[in-house]
Amino acid sequence: MTNKLCTSCKTELQSFDSIHVSSQQTDDELLCTQCYNQKIAKYLGLNFDHVSFDPITLNDIQGHPHTFYFRTRLIGDQVALAAYEELKDDSEGHHFEVLSDAEDDLFKVFKLLFERMKRALSIKYLEQDQYNQYQITNDDTVRGRITSDVDAHDRSPLLIIDGVEVTWEDFGRMMSVYEGFNFKVEIYDKTEER
Repeated sequence: MTNKLCTSCKTELQSFDSIHVSSQQTDDELLCTQCYNQKIAKYLGLNFDHVSFDPITLNDIQGHPHTFYFRTRLIGDQVALAAYEELKDDSEGHHFEVLSDAEDDLFKVFKLLFERMKRALSIKYLEQDQYNQYQITNDDTVRGRITSDVDAHDRSPLLIIDGVEVTWEDFGRMMSVYEGFNFKVEIYDKTEER
């Protein structure tokens, strides 16, 4: 949580639910997504009703709970509905997002997102060995999200796998057991599911 307020409605902002808006025509603004969506809808002449979703907790395949917060954001004539996992140590957790037409029923869009979340939480790509180090499961497949390690001196990628932050170095260590094997890397947009 931040202690900042939305420039427009003065509500307290949550880190996952705020957008910094800057332009040459207006002063910089820090807006909640509802105020942001209202401005974008008005500017584009869209009939868009912002819908907020309450946080939910889902268990993964091992029974561990994951609490998700939601953000609805207009992107032109499309809407992105995202789910962010809140972790106590401020590390990044699971993140899911779907993209749809702005005039689609947001409750149907939420259902698509919810089903994607359940599918993802039903699979584990990492397991801990006897030394509490992560290794790739026997399925020999890894899926995750690429972000950046702002603390790394070389700005290495930081991977989020199973909602766990994995450094590039640790991922390399996990891959070293596959020496001599081939691999395939497929990169796709965060709103897609493959």
